Amino acid sequence: MKGNSFFHYSVYRKMLGNFVLLVAIAVLAVSSTLYFLFASRTEQTIGNHVISMLQQTSYASNIVHEQIETIGSHLLNNNRVITSLMNKQHSYVQDRDAMDILMDIQATYPFIKYLGIYNDYTKRYLNTAGTPFKLNELEKRHVADTSDMAYMSYFPQDLLPSYADPSAPPEHVLTFILRPDYALTSAYKGAIVIHVDEKYILSTIQSIGSGSDDVFVMDTGGLVLSHTDSRQFKRSFGELPYIQRILESGQTADHFKTEIDGRNQLVTYVKSSQLGWYFVSIKPYHTLIADISILRGYTSLIALAIIVLGGMTAYFATNKLYNPLGRLISKVHEATGTDSSDRKQKRNEFSLLSEAFSNVIDQATSVEAEKRQSLPVLKKTYLQHLLKATHADLSSTNVIHSAIDGHFASPFYTVVLAQIDRYEAFEQKHDQRKQGLFRFSVSNISSELLQKHARNEAIVVDERTLAILMLPEAPLEPGGLLLTLAEIQEVIQSYFHFTVTFSIGDTVSDRNEVHHSFASALEYANDRFFLGSKSIIHAELVLRRQTFHAYPASAEKKLSEALRLNHAGKIDQALGLFSRQLREMSYYQAILSANQLLNVLLRDFDGTLPIMQDYSKEYFDTVNALQKQETLEEVQELLRNFCRLISVLAEKKQTSKSDSLIDSICAYLQERYQEPDLGIETIAVDVQLSPGYLGKLFRSHTQMSFNDYLKNIRMEEAKKLLLTTGEPVAAISEKVGILNTTYFFTLFKKTYGFSPAQFREQHGK
Repeated sequence: MKGNSFFHYSVYRKMLGNFVLLVAIAVLAVSSTLYFLFASRTEQTIGNHVISMLQQTSYASNIVHEQIETIGSHLLNNNRVITSLMNKQHSYVQDRDAMDILMDIQATYPFIKYLGIYNDYTKRYLNTAGTPFKLNELEKRHVADTSDMAYMSYFPQDLLPSYADPSAPPEHVLTFILRPDYALTSAYKGAIVIHVDEKYILSTIQSIGSGSDDVFVMDTGGLVLSHTDSRQFKRSFGELPYIQRILESGQTADHFKTEIDGRNQLVTYVKSSQLGWYFVSIKPYHTLIADISILRGYTSLIALAIIVLGGMTAYFATNKLYNPLGRLISKVHEATGTDSSDRKQKRNEFSLLSEAFSNVIDQATSVEAEKRQSLPVLKKTYLQHLLKATHADLSSTNVIHSAIDGHFASPFYTVVLAQIDRYEAFEQKHDQRKQGLFRFSVSNISSELLQKHARNEAIVVDERTLAILMLPEAPLEPGGLLLTLAEIQEVIQSYFHFTVTFSIGDTVSDRNEVHHSFASALEYANDRFFLGSKSIIHAELVLRRQTFHAYPASAEKKLSEALRLNHAGKIDQALGLFSRQLREMSYYQAILSANQLLNVLLRDFDGTLPIMQDYSKEYFDTVNALQKQETLEEVQELLRNFCRLISVLAEKKQTSKSDSLIDSICAYLQERYQEPDLGIETIAVDVQLSPGYLGKLFRSHTQMSFNDYLKNIRMEEAKKLLLTTGEPVAAISEKVGILNTTYFFTLFKKTYGFSPAQFREQHGK
């Protein structure tokens, strides 16, 4: 029967054939993959090992670079060295003092071959190598070259000291030229010259490679600075293809396989972070995978044996599986009404099974997808109803209701509110799309970080408020929760540049009482008025505040008297007293008292200052803005500005005083225009006026704005300096009080139609 199954049943043939094919493909795929993975892993491991060693060598070069900078700073801060470097007259005594210092430094740092300083005035070059004290031609060119204005530059050279045997080979060194900072803007070309022994670098890179490896160091142009083959010193490798690949790569460390001189090589490189040098190792590739050829032979034999064994296993497995599968196919034929006796060889039974099961799977998938899509939305809706205590009105199917009920099951519930601080400014700064993104980000960050305390669900209550329902298994530990909320505040401020205030509602043990926790969190949030932005408010913090409800009538009386006297100091004192008494009230009483004060001030000064009727809009704007202030400091500033308005209106009767004030400000600007931080805000503080009112007063007197008047003074002074001095434009810009040279160029050209350089060239003639 089993032998006939192969010839009579298409399902049996396909099962057996597929089993055998699957075994063969799997064995071949696994064998090939293991072989290539082993080769790749070998290459990767060796490459990473070499990169690690190169990075250590690179770090050593960075240390040398830092020590050279340290030596340069030490020499430039030594009076005896500076004297010898900058003295315009040669002195043997000074040279001897400087030479002692140079010899001490050379003895301290083993990588220094020779050390010297070059005086551009006397053309004398002190060098620890000895006489004659002269730069060679290559050193002269680099010292005299002004195209490179960097503090430090370097170049390789073959150095033959004057005292050496003429037949001795030259010494390979890396010569560093250090220029004093103040020489960068003058014609002075004095320099500190440090010769680093190339053998010092060679000794570090020789430990990386074996006898068949090439290891070398090159600069960003491909010039060899050190090589295990000393004959390659100063040779340019920049035209070699694999070197170009290294130089064009944006990575600081990598390895790759390439063909060099007809042979495969593993090239590994690391780029120094400070000097920009490339440390390169080249290993013959065949030495890395020498044993893999033998491994490939054994792998092929084992794979063939596994395929044969797998074929036999597939035969027995097919016979075992076919009996229940055949019965299933027969039932499907019966259910679909097809004849299974005459079409066994022609009919593809798998298509029938696939079609039958696909219908079942599609139906199940559709139901599951609908459930997954609706569940998050229903959870948010259910949470909204929980906070409002209307969840009993929420209707749903039994399946979804049980899922929601299980998700929100918890022995304790705590609502945490997050409110965006200074929301009015936040709303003006960002459009609706960005506001939504910020709320979404705050929700995700808060929910994610609070997960370590308990499960939670977050929902946006309104445009400025986010609610987070905590579902802990035990009462939350206050200290840890406060630390996490502070961490969330820091993250939000760091990434999004605005702050939030958290309020923690009372913990309840019944889901039907969640709205009480929400209401308490809203009530506690009002204390942000006293505690300020970026606060974390909880019940204990609120209860510690002792409040009373008496209106501060004495502070109001003192404020009215100070306003009648128009005494700025007493006004501030009275406002401070009023604010301190507001701090001892409840939130609603404080807002009510501030409103009452505004009404009293309007009543007291509306009769004495008839002109105040023209500014009734400012009063109503202040009253409306008062309801939007989030902190007591903001309310205090609002009241202060209103008091300043009253003071200004009182002074409007004395126009002659205003004219005198503006004249003195104009004279002050003529005298102090060169101060870069000169602005109307600073002057407004000095004259005890609001910047807005001072700006209006200034424009009415001079027929131009404060900024335009100051700009004209600075531009006229700049014209004079451009025509009468040879100072650089940047220096003139600073002298007239504009530190941003680019802005000075733009402003000058906009005012006169010429750039500063064009104006000097045309009008200077």
